Parts: sequence; C-alpha cells; structure tokens
Amino acid sequence: MKGRASGPPTREHLLATRKRIGGVTYGKKLLERKRDALLRSAEEERRLYREVRSEFLLRSRNITFLYSLVRMFEGDGSVRFLSAGIAPLPVAVEKKSIMGCRYSVFSPGEGERKNLSWKIPYDPAITSLYVEDLLKAMADGEECMWQYINLKTKITAIERELARTTLKINTLEHILLPSLLKETKRIEDVLSERERQEKFVAKRMGKKKRKSSVENMEIILDTICENHYS
Repeated sequence: MKGRASGPPTREHLLATRKRIGGVTYGKKLLERKRDALLRSAEEERRLYREVRSEFLLRSRNITFLYSLVRMFEGDGSVRFLSAGIAPLPVAVEKKSIMGCRYSVFSPGEGERKNLSWKIPYDPAITSLYVEDLLKAMADGEECMWQYINLKTKITAIERELARTTLKINTLEHILLPSLLKETKRIEDVLSERERQEKFVAKRMGKKKRKSSVENMEIILDTICENHYS
C-alpha cells in the first residue's frame, strides 16, 4: 500500500491519511493480541509436548528393543506374519482452528482400530513371549503415538502462524506507519505553507486596496477643491 496521496495535497487528503493511520494502528493492536494469544497457546502446547515426547521416546525404545528380540529369536517370518493380510490403516483428518491458525488432527479411520495387527488375537501356543510383549507394547503406545503426532502438528502450525503474524506487525510498525506519518507531515507542511502564502497575498492585496483608496480619495478631494475655487 502506498502512503502518498495522488494529486495536490488537500484537507481531504490529510483527513484520509489520518484515518488510515487510525485503521493501521487498530489493526496492529489486534495483531498484537493475536500474537500474545498464540504465544500463550504455543507455550502451553510445548510444555505438554515435552511430556508426551519423553513418554513417546521411552515407548519407542521399548518397542524397538522388543522388535529386535523378535527378529533375533523368531526371524523375519514372524515379523511378516504380524502384517499378513493387514491393509494400510486409513487415517482420518480433522481440520481445526485457533486464533485464525488452522491445523490438522489425525486419528485412525472410523472403525479401523480393530483391524490393527496388535488388535488381532494370536494363539499363545504358536507365538512366543517376545511377540506377545511386542504386541502389548505397541497397543499400549498407540494413544501416546497419536497424541505426539497431533501435538507436533499443532505446534508447527502455531509457530508458522506466529511467524506470519509477527511479520505483519513488523511491516505495519516499521514500514507502513512511518510512511503514513511522513506523508501526514508532508501534507501538513504543504498546507501550512499554502496558508502562509495565501495570507501574504491577501495582506498585500489589502495594502494595495487601501493605498488605492487613499489615492482615489486624494484625487477626489483635489478635484473638489479645484471646482470650489475655480
């Protein structure tokens, strides 16, 4: 947006520029409130994320260890058996918003949880304790995994929106507002100079009129005197 008005500066231009300054200032305050709300939300989500991340990493290490034991003692066949006939899990995506910040919430598709490999019952006679421990660890860590994914997604979206909001505030504060204030000062100076010139011209015209009136009066008096004594 340009701060300089087109055409010669007028009172209307000055009022319009001041109105724009008021609008920009109000918009900047709204953006600052949004930024503060996003900062509070981001801080709260980061605190929760740190807790969930610690639990998620702990469960992941446990699952990795159990998976290694299954591959070591049961072989790749047992690992392939766990996913035999299991279709890829459909993921439902729900769009949410906070202070104009849109983010996605992921979850298993409706009615798809029961189809997960660790939800399918296995015969203890043909499976080892390592497989059972692995399935139990995966089932116990499922909720933590979805919470970790959604928190990470939400925090990323909030940080992205926070960066955009901060950029808008800085643009208004350091570019647009100074430009409008400079334009206001320029218009005020031009109008003030124009007013001084108009006063000066009016004053000179007044002097000329008074001088002309005096000269005319003197001519009239001289004429009257000549007529009287002739």
